[in-house]
Amino acid sequence: MSESSRKVVLRGGKIVDVQHKSVREGDVVVENDVIVAVGGRAEEDGARTLDVTGRYVAPGLIDAHLHIESSMLTPLEFARNAVRHGTTAVFVDPHEIANVAGRTGIKMFLEQAKQAPIDIFVGVPSCVPATPLEQAGATIGVEDIRALIGHEGVYGLAEMMNFPGIIHGKGDAREKVELVFELGKIVDGHSPRVSGEDLRRYVSNGRDDGVVRIMGDHESSEAEEALEKRRLGMYVAMRYSTLSADLDRILPGVLQQTRDLDGFMLCSDDIAPIELAEQGHMDRTVRRARELLREHAGLELVEATLEAIALATVQPGRYFERFFAFHDRPGIGTLAPGRRANIVVFDSLERLDVDKVLRGGQLVVDAGEYLGEDVAWNYGGLLETVRIARLIRPDDFSLHVGTRGPTATVRVIGIVPKQLPTALETHELPLQNGRLHADPERDIAKIAVIERHHGTGAIGVGLVRGLGLERGAVASTVAHDSHNLVVAGVDDESMARVANRLVELGGGLAAVGGDAGDASGEAAGELALPVGGLMSAKPIAEVVAHYRKLQQMVRQTGSPHENLFMILSFLPLAVIPELRITSNGLVDVGRFELVPLEVS
Repeated sequence: MSESSRKVVLRGGKIVDVQHKSVREGDVVVENDVIVAVGGRAEEDGARTLDVTGRYVAPGLIDAHLHIESSMLTPLEFARNAVRHGTTAVFVDPHEIANVAGRTGIKMFLEQAKQAPIDIFVGVPSCVPATPLEQAGATIGVEDIRALIGHEGVYGLAEMMNFPGIIHGKGDAREKVELVFELGKIVDGHSPRVSGEDLRRYVSNGRDDGVVRIMGDHESSEAEEALEKRRLGMYVAMRYSTLSADLDRILPGVLQQTRDLDGFMLCSDDIAPIELAEQGHMDRTVRRARELLREHAGLELVEATLEAIALATVQPGRYFERFFAFHDRPGIGTLAPGRRANIVVFDSLERLDVDKVLRGGQLVVDAGEYLGEDVAWNYGGLLETVRIARLIRPDDFSLHVGTRGPTATVRVIGIVPKQLPTALETHELPLQNGRLHADPERDIAKIAVIERHHGTGAIGVGLVRGLGLERGAVASTVAHDSHNLVVAGVDDESMARVANRLVELGGGLAAVGGDAGDASGEAAGELALPVGGLMSAKPIAEVVAHYRKLQQMVRQTGSPHENLFMILSFLPLAVIPELRITSNGLVDVGRFELVPLEVS
C-alpha cells in the first residue's frame, strides 16, 4: 500500500446485501474512496481498523429528490444534520434559490457541495420561472443549462415541471430535455396526474416513440398513477415529505398488485427543520416504508427492513448510474468492490440508530456524532433579496367583483389534507359595499401573493379554504416556485402588518394573532430567512427554536395545522393542480391559464 493511499477495514460487521435482501458476516475493506473487498477476513496491512462487531454495515442512504431550501437551512447545515441519520448522498433541485438568484444561487450550492460531509449532486433547474403565469427573480434558459450541465457535480436536468410544454410542444421545454438526454445525463420529471397518451408523450419528450427521455417522477399521489409511470419505464420516487405522505398511499397500493419493487425508490422532496432535527432524514423514511411493508406485505421485521433500505440505496443508485458513468466515477447504493465507499453502520436493524458513517471512505460520524467542523460562508449577493417598492397597505387586499347583488359566486382554493394538489372550489359569499371579505366561520381566508424581486407592485389576491385561520395573518417569502411574498389572513390590517415585517427582515416567516402588536412593529412570531428569503445561516438548533416560537403564534391564529407555513408555501405553485395563486392572480392549472375570482 502506497503512503498516499488511505485504507480502512470495517471488521466483523453484519453486511447488508441490498441486492439479494440478505445479511452475512464479514469485513468491508475501503481504499481511498472506493470499496475494494466485501466479506471474509481482511488483512490489516497497515489499515485503520474500525471494530463494528455485531453491528449492521449497509450502503449509505440516498435521497432521490430533494429541495434543501425547504429545510430553511443552507446546504452545509442540512448536510451536517442529515449525515447523522445515515444519509450519504442527496440529489437536489435548487430551483428555489434559482428562482430568486439564478445561476448565482446554483453556483452557491455547487460550491458548498465541495465542503459538505455528504455527496450533494445538483440538477440544473428546468423551469425558472416555473410558468409564464408568475414573476420570478431570475430566468434559467437553454444557454444557462448548456453552460452548467457538464459540471461534475451536476447530475442532469432537474424536474421538468412544464409538462404542458412537453406534451403540446410549447416553448423551449423539449429543447432543454433533448439537450441533456443527448448529452447522456439524467432528465428528471414532474408529471402529477398525467396519464394515457399525454403521459406517453411526456415520457418520450413529445415523440411517443417508446424511448424514455424523461426518466423519473416523484409527483405520483396514488398507486395506479405510479404503476402507469413505471410501466412506461420511468423510475418512481415515493415521496414522504413534511406535507405530503404519498408513500403511504402508493406503496400499499403497489403491494396489492406486485411484490416487485424494482424501479421504485424513496425521496423526501421537502422536509421541515423540526422533522429533520427530531425525526431524522432518510432513516425516518426507511422506518415508515418498513412499517408499510410489514402491514401490507406481511413481511417480518428483518425482511421488511432490508426491503425498505433497498428503496433508499440500490434503487436510486441504479437510477443515477447514467450520471456516474458519464463522469466515469464509482456508483453508489451497494456494498460491492468498485463502488463508492458511502457506508452507514447501524447499531441494530430494529432501531436503525446510526453508529458510524463513512462518506467517500472517510469517517464523518462516529458513535452517532458528527466529526466535522463548521464552515464559515459569505452569502454576499444572496442577501437583501426582498425588494418591494412601498409599504403594503390594508387596501391592497381589497376584493372587488362585478356582481352588484348581495352575494357573488367565486373560485376558492381548497386545501386537500396531506397532499400537494388543491381543489378548485366555488362558494357563494356575501358582499359588503361591493367587496368580499374573509369568512372564518366557513374557514375561508384571504390569500395574496406580492411580487418581491423587482418591485413591480404586482399583487394577486384571492380566497382559500382549509387553513383554519380564525384571526390574524401569516406570511412567508418561501412560496414555491417563484418565491414571492405570500400572505393569508382574515383581516386586511393584520395581512399588511405581517407582510411589511417580512420586508424589514429581508425574508422569512411571520405570524400575527390579530392584536395590535407593540410599538416596534415587530410581528408577534417570526423566523428570519435572509439567504434568498429562503434560508437561515444559523445552526439548526437556533432555526428550530425560532420556528417553535412561531408555531405558538400560529396556534393563536386558531389554525390547527402543525405545518401551516409548508401548506402556505405551496399555494402559489402553479404546476400542480388544481387552483393556485401567483402575483398575477388565480391560476387554473388544468387549463394552464389565469382565471378571474368571480365565476361568470
